[in-house]
Amino acid sequence: MMKDGHRDNHMIRPARPGDEYGIARVHVSSWQTTYAGMMDAEFLQQLSVTQREEGWARSLGEPESRRYILVLEQQGEITGFISGGANRQRVVHHLYDAEIYALYLLQSAQSNGYGRELLQHMARLLYEGGYRAAIIEALKDNPAVDFYRHLGAMPLSEQTIRVGGRLHREVTLGWKDLNVLLP
Repeated sequence: MMKDGHRDNHMIRPARPGDEYGIARVHVSSWQTTYAGMMDAEFLQQLSVTQREEGWARSLGEPESRRYILVLEQQGEITGFISGGANRQRVVHHLYDAEIYALYLLQSAQSNGYGRELLQHMARLLYEGGYRAAIIEALKDNPAVDFYRHLGAMPLSEQTIRVGGRLHREVTLGWKDLNVLLP
């Protein structure tokens, strides 16, 4: 089991039932700030914390799912999260057994090293769970793509996806060895 990470006024810990509202709030707020100007404004404004909260409650209620969810907590408030587990695209990216499903931080928590720290904690959990290589997907115009590349992820593929009624380019990046993410 992972030990909780402490530094300054924050903690990274496994998500637990009761965290769904905080995770959903970060999820929606991050989309609204990160994708402003990239996605339709009306679509972003219609994103629902309540809907996301219901989805996260289901995920947190499945402890045996081999899906890992960690939260960044600052002064008792969830300001970021990461989730990961088995690669859902093994047919396309068969050399990668794990996937980072989501990594989101409130805008106020960005550029403080927390994203890197969340990735490091997730890489350790995945590695301890028997995984060795991971992929992550992001919209091509998302600034996080440069962040992932800076941390050693290599571009693997691109595809066109439909989000909010519009077509967007999505890039899949991968780490051939999760050890490159470990501190």
